[in-house]
Amino acid sequence: MILVTGATGNVGSELVAQLAADGVPVRAMTRNPGKADFPAGVEVVAGDFDKPETLPAALAGTDRVFVCPPGYGPEGPVQERTLVAAAREAGVKHLVKLSTSGVGYGATDPLTSGHRAGEQVIQDSGLQWTILRPGTFMIYLYSYADTIRKQRTLYATEGDPVSAMIHPRDIAAVAATILTTSGHEGQAYTLTGGEALSPQRQGEIVGEALGQEIKIVERTQAEAQAEFDRLGWGGPRLQALLELKRQSAAWDWKISDSVEKITGKAPLTLRTWVDENIHIFG
Repeated sequence: MILVTGATGNVGSELVAQLAADGVPVRAMTRNPGKADFPAGVEVVAGDFDKPETLPAALAGTDRVFVCPPGYGPEGPVQERTLVAAAREAGVKHLVKLSTSGVGYGATDPLTSGHRAGEQVIQDSGLQWTILRPGTFMIYLYSYADTIRKQRTLYATEGDPVSAMIHPRDIAAVAATILTTSGHEGQAYTLTGGEALSPQRQGEIVGEALGQEIKIVERTQAEAQAEFDRLGWGGPRLQALLELKRQSAAWDWKISDSVEKITGKAPLTLRTWVDENIHIFG
C-alpha cells in the first residue's frame, strides 16, 4: 500500500490517478475526504499534518509514502518531523519527498530554505528516502491567464527567468516509478521539462493554441509589485515566491534528463499543458 499525502494537489492528484490506473494499491490522504474526487478503487483517508493524531490511521499498513506537506511556517518543517515520527511507528520503509530545484542550486529564499530543512528531516529519518526537486511548474501560467483572457496580453516582469517548465504529470510519473520500483533509494533528482522557454515564448505558445496573437508586455519590478498590491496579493508568502523567482533565473533554464531516464518517456511539452487547460485563457 502506498500513501499519497497532498493527494488533492497538482502533483498528488496526478500521482493517485497514475497509481490507480496501474492497479497499484493506493491510499489518498486529504483533510476533507468528503470533497475529494478520486478514481474508483482509491482508498481515501482523512489526515492532516498539523493533527498528529490523524496520521497513525492514515499510515497503517503502508510501505511507502509520498511526502507533500502544504507549506512551511517560520518554525520550520514541523510537518515532516510529525510525519517521520508516525511513519517510523507504522513501519513505513520508504519516503519520497517533493522538494524544489533551488535546494540543489544553493538558493536562499524562504521557500527553498524550508524545503532544504524538510529534506534534512527526511534524510535523517532512518528510513529509505528519495528526494524529487522539480523546477517551475507549468501551472505557473495560471498567473498570466486573467489578462490573456481579457486583454490577450501577457504581462511579464522584468527579470522573469527563462524556464525549463515541467508538467505536474511528469513529476507524478517519476514519483510513481520510484514508489513502485527499487534502485532510487538515497537519491535526489532535479526534474525539468525538455525545453527552456522565455516568458515571451510561453505567450507565443498560448497564442498558437488560441489561434490569436498574444501581446507581451514587460513590467518593471516596481510596476509588478504595484499590481500585486492592487490585487491584494501581498504578504510574506508572495514576497518569498518573488525572491525564489528572482534567484531562479540563475538555474531555471537548465534542462535535466531525469524524467526520461526514470520513466522512459520524454517530458510533456508546454503546448500539451496549454491545450489541456485552454479554457483558462478564454
